[in-house]
Amino acid sequence: MKSSIPGVAITQFVNDIPQGCSTPDFEKKPLSLTLQEGKNAIFRAVVKGVPAPEVKWSRTQKGMDDPAKYEMSFNSATNEFILQIKSLVLDDSDLYRCCAVNAYGEASCSAGLRIIQGRTGSFGLHRPLWSQAVLKKTLQNSKKMLRKRVAAPKPKPLDKEAVWQLLLHADRRDYEKICMKYGIADFRGMLRKLQEMRKDTESEQDKLIQSLKNFEHIKVDKEGNATFSLEMELKNSNSNVYLLKDGERLRYGTGDEYRKHCLRRVGRRYYFTVNDVQPEDAGVYQVRVEDVPVFSTELDAQAIPARFRQPLSDVRCAEAGDAEFQCVLCTPCHQPLWLHKSHPLQASDKHQISVTPDGLTHKLTVRNVGPSDSGLYTLDAGQGSSSAWLLVECEWLAVGCSHGVLGQTETPYGKDGLTPHASGQLGQTGRSGSLYGPGGLPGGDGLATVRVLKGEPAELSCTVSKDNVTGTWFKDGLKLTSMDGVVFEKKGLVHKLIINKAEDIHAGKYRFEGGDVKTEASIFVDKVLLKNLTSVPTVAKAGEGVKLRIPFEGRGPIRAAWMKDRMELGDDTRIRVDKTDTCTTLSISSCDRRDCGDYKVRLKNDSGVLEINLKLVVIDKPQPPAGPIKIVDSSANNITIQWKPPKDDGGKPVQRYLVERQQVGRNDWEILGETPRSCTSFTMNKVEEEMSYYFRVRAMNAEGVSDALESGEVKAAGKASPGAPDPPEIISASRDTITISWKAPCKTGTSQIMGYMVQKRKKGTVTWLPVTNVPVKDKKLKVTSLKKGVQYEFRVAAVNAAGTGQPSDPSEPAFARDPTKSPGQVQDLKVSSSDSSSVTLTWNKPEVQDGNDVKGYEVEMRRCNSLSWTKCFTLPAESTSCRVQGLQAREKLFLRVRALSDGGPGEASELQACAGAAAAAVVSPRLLIDDTVKSFLVIKAGNPIRVKIPFEGSPEPVVTWLKDGLPLPSRAAVSTEDGSSQLLLRAAEYSDSGTYTVELGDGLGKRETFNIPQPPGAIRLEENVPNTVTVTWDPSASEQWENNLYYTVLKRESQKGLWHVLGDLIYNNKFTFTRVVPGRDYYFRVVAKNELGASHPSETVQPWRILKKKAEFRVKTQKYRGVNQNQHPRFLVPLKSHVVVMGSECHMSCAVGGHPPPKITWYKDSRDLSRDPNYFCTNDFGVCSLVVLGVTKQDEGEYMVEASNEVGRAFSKAFLDPSI
Repeated sequence: MKSSIPGVAITQFVNDIPQGCSTPDFEKKPLSLTLQEGKNAIFRAVVKGVPAPEVKWSRTQKGMDDPAKYEMSFNSATNEFILQIKSLVLDDSDLYRCCAVNAYGEASCSAGLRIIQGRTGSFGLHRPLWSQAVLKKTLQNSKKMLRKRVAAPKPKPLDKEAVWQLLLHADRRDYEKICMKYGIADFRGMLRKLQEMRKDTESEQDKLIQSLKNFEHIKVDKEGNATFSLEMELKNSNSNVYLLKDGERLRYGTGDEYRKHCLRRVGRRYYFTVNDVQPEDAGVYQVRVEDVPVFSTELDAQAIPARFRQPLSDVRCAEAGDAEFQCVLCTPCHQPLWLHKSHPLQASDKHQISVTPDGLTHKLTVRNVGPSDSGLYTLDAGQGSSSAWLLVECEWLAVGCSHGVLGQTETPYGKDGLTPHASGQLGQTGRSGSLYGPGGLPGGDGLATVRVLKGEPAELSCTVSKDNVTGTWFKDGLKLTSMDGVVFEKKGLVHKLIINKAEDIHAGKYRFEGGDVKTEASIFVDKVLLKNLTSVPTVAKAGEGVKLRIPFEGRGPIRAAWMKDRMELGDDTRIRVDKTDTCTTLSISSCDRRDCGDYKVRLKNDSGVLEINLKLVVIDKPQPPAGPIKIVDSSANNITIQWKPPKDDGGKPVQRYLVERQQVGRNDWEILGETPRSCTSFTMNKVEEEMSYYFRVRAMNAEGVSDALESGEVKAAGKASPGAPDPPEIISASRDTITISWKAPCKTGTSQIMGYMVQKRKKGTVTWLPVTNVPVKDKKLKVTSLKKGVQYEFRVAAVNAAGTGQPSDPSEPAFARDPTKSPGQVQDLKVSSSDSSSVTLTWNKPEVQDGNDVKGYEVEMRRCNSLSWTKCFTLPAESTSCRVQGLQAREKLFLRVRALSDGGPGEASELQACAGAAAAAVVSPRLLIDDTVKSFLVIKAGNPIRVKIPFEGSPEPVVTWLKDGLPLPSRAAVSTEDGSSQLLLRAAEYSDSGTYTVELGDGLGKRETFNIPQPPGAIRLEENVPNTVTVTWDPSASEQWENNLYYTVLKRESQKGLWHVLGDLIYNNKFTFTRVVPGRDYYFRVVAKNELGASHPSETVQPWRILKKKAEFRVKTQKYRGVNQNQHPRFLVPLKSHVVVMGSECHMSCAVGGHPPPKITWYKDSRDLSRDPNYFCTNDFGVCSLVVLGVTKQDEGEYMVEASNEVGRAFSKAFLDPSI
């Protein structure tokens, strides 16, 4: 059985459940939770079932035996079963299962619990733990109040159609949010309606749109412009594309001019842009092509960020002075929220907050600033914020610099929000290591890596928050008690390790431990010159501070410049360049991968220029793998995904990839496994048929795990249907039957082939008709009831349990007719002429037998020294003459010719010939005018005219063409070769009409006339018989010399209507039209035709009309008699039996008539289904449907529907057969 709640599994214990009883099911399942360590977790579930089920709770990894830890209860007021887990710890993260059991079945579902580790330590200097929670809560409440104060404009109420269109194009993950926003409670009904709307919308879109895909919903960029796009190809490029907002049409620009709403088209992609987005621009945007909706997307008011016309700027202020921050908004905000290092600020004497009446300009004045006021200040305007630093210039900073302690003055707050004091001296330093524990992280800073030259002094120092911390130094893992040239020093909170003169033995990894405080760094001792420092790069981790220090000496003044990628570096929020009389230092407060590369220091004075090269390597976790995730294979059993390596590996090689998946509708991600760095694909074998999943991949290196690359929704394939077989073959044919055969397809799907569906169609049509209603088990079929003389094509499709597969390609066309006989021998085969390399043959057609027309001739030859015959031409000859070329002089050979037809080749006629030998006798020249030539002469007026006349004669005669007894015009071209002469007119004109004569030169010529006919004469119309019209006309002038001239009569019923043929092949000058409708106007046209084409038409000018007489009639009313409208119930469309795959839905329907409307009752095996929740019955205006949800073996049997009213009752029955 299938539950109505997603994620609930139901197991039925018995085959037949008594009436009134049911298996357990969940009305409300427990939800997955994510909670902080130390809190309580509460799972709630509501179950149903008759008899009432028993509910049990369990977890996957361990038992739940501790009653003080796990409290299970039942709330009778809400019917909720409750599991409460007290005092959460990290070990409580697990998958918890709720199971409801009664005598007839079991229902179970699972919910996840994720524990977040709580923070330790205090938030700032000497700040108690409880204030951290208080500050966090205060900040959250302040932001909530701010969001309430910045009220977005109320959206216009949308009509239901706009909401459904928005759901139709929304992501499935947004369905629940949209339904809650617009008050749609029936989630399953919503899904059914969307499925119906999708079919109707696609059918309407197919009329106007060729393709539609790749939707991108609306997004707002940093410049405050909203953009959404789609890829669309219109069938008609002139179709109108409209943009609507909340149902109202918008005007948009398409050129370079600035408009509020713009459309830009790149190829097939349409980009719609809303410039300068304001809160009133929120709403539902829709794209339409003509009146057909194409795409809908919503711009939420909460997604519109607050824009700053003038953002906050960094402020430098001397100690005890007043610092002022000011910014200007584009949209008003009257009650903003100011924050200092994430702490909300209230108006006071210390912090003076002001807002102009228009709500656009905001000021914050910090009075009497001190070192504790330094840091990041932020103005939060609800949907946007602006931040800037306050830098307090105090005395301790200058003193620290004079002693060579290089602090980060540009960004006085490190990544932990504290003032850093640790530094390196006389070398290149990069911050390394970490400081943690109650005496470390909140109030101090760690050691920093130092690079010095051999013989120079070096120093490591760190600061802790408590004075009573006793520190211990370690080098390379060994405790240091004493060491040559090393001095340990402690002054208050600062612990130092000082090396007066660095030697090789001082290089290594140093660690400081004091109580729970640990921090470590390295000292590098270089022996090479500074200009070779690029060979030993400085390595730092992302997010840490780096200091590169270069000492120098020389005659002043000395100018020092730091460069990277040929660009000089200056001070900004992250980078600071410092210079003294003896050294220059580059400080990067929080380095990242973009800081990698080669650096150059240029020192310049009046004596010259010195350049020093350095190299910095920043290592970090890799970027996400390059996407998108491709689905290489998807079947019912497995899914294979593929991705690309990340574009940036973070400076460390990728070690492996982590693959996870999430089932659609669930919140938890499941780890599938890992792949090595060389493998960028993964195959998962445990998938459910037709189930949808999301996948994500992370790259891992020595520094950590990258962000995830996520895929779209991937659906596992269901049972595979078979592939397409090869085209069927024609075995035999008769006048009304054709026998075909075929082979099984190569791909049979996931189940055995049950049979084949055979279809047929007439050649030249597009509609395929079924030959049989049930699958054919054999691979051979005799198709009957065909029309004689019609040409048919056939195709087949294999059928298995998954359904009907792809059809095959059509077979070769075949005629439905009895087999024909082959043609007879050709007549009078002879050699008409020959030369040194060719022989010309002529012959006559064979006698026609049973209407078996000749389709061509096959010419073969055999040399005297060979026994095999070879074809002289690739294609059969169409005329009764041919020329065999490529022969040797005086070569003897045998030639034979046979006729070809639909019944096959005829008997061959053979002769012996010799190349270069004269013909046995002189052949008189004559024109070979036959049916083949006349059919070749059919052309259309206005096209090029080609007239080809074959002839024979030996010796070859001289051919002369004349028009109307005169030489041809200069436009005409004549070519004579190989026993034929051709006349060519490239563009036929009406002036080319006339008599064309072909004359063969030795006095034995024959005249042949080729005319384009002249138009007929005047047309006369007469009504000799009532309601008929007789059309007569004067004959065409071409009748004098044209024997095959005929006429065509056409008519139309208006001056601009279409002409319709009334009569064709008329050989006289008279035609009678009998279907004349009185009262209509008729126009007539007559055209003269021959085998070359048609003449100009002759038409009537005035319309022909037969007056319509008005008929008189009388109406005799009858007395009204009441009609008894009562009718017995009757089934207009009865029930049909169904064969359904188990687990799917079955829809049974029928149509019922009767008056009064009959009452409908459904039965299964004589059991009333009206109150059975497993069946869904509807009756819409006489169309009755029964839906069986999740068909099982118990649903097999006879179903009956009863229709009854006060007149009578009727029944209809059908069977349901579930299949596996």
